Amino acid sequence: MPRSFSAAPRRETLLYRNQALHYTLVFRSRRTIGFAVRPDGSVHISAPAGTSPEWVAQQVLRKADWILKHQEAFASRPAPAPGRRYEAGSLHYYQGQPYTLRFAEAPRPSVVLTSDELVISSPAPLTPAQAEALLHAWYARQAGPLFAESLLRVWPRFAGFNLTRPTLSVRQMRTRWGSCTPRTARIRLSPELVRARPECLDYVLLHECCHLLVGDHSQAFYDLQTRLLPDWKRWKAELNALPK
Repeated sequence: MPRSFSAAPRRETLLYRNQALHYTLVFRSRRTIGFAVRPDGSVHISAPAGTSPEWVAQQVLRKADWILKHQEAFASRPAPAPGRRYEAGSLHYYQGQPYTLRFAEAPRPSVVLTSDELVISSPAPLTPAQAEALLHAWYARQAGPLFAESLLRVWPRFAGFNLTRPTLSVRQMRTRWGSCTPRTARIRLSPELVRARPECLDYVLLHECCHLLVGDHSQAFYDLQTRLLPDWKRWKAELNALPK
């Protein structure tokens, strides 16, 4: 049985559409080339021993759109943050402000926001999962009006582009804050955004509106986003720091 071969990893970089594409290359005892994009966005390539780095670079260019698509998907996922608890006294956020969770008895389930509390009422004690479901449903009901207000703040920045005003919808998403379909000018936003400050919501909406002009996350996209919202990194970081 022949011994397997694996050379030391090497860092490579090539230019694709004016964007630097970095990848780690390893030559192994294999017949085909393998591509992998990890959650941190790093690209790892295993190539057959005996092939050249130049040949690998050609294969990377052919696969570049696939690589960038997966990097974009991972980059759009909210960063890990502390988890939420659904018990009396725990903190939950609404429009960037913390509120203490309190439970009360009432004939019908409801969620009421006071000056410093989120009060969840129900006929009988709730399990954490039931409390979570009630609170998430309440967030979703608040989302539509808040998203519409955000669009009123954001859309004037796009006045010079002659774009169709987008249609907004609320959609629960596990790994994204929002998504955009440029062809139909439809933008979907997560109801979880109502927990963040309005500036964070505006950042996400502006990000999705930028996709009406640039469909990918190329340098052109980030140049546009920075021109329209120079401090977008601040709001992205604050948004991703919210307890999950």
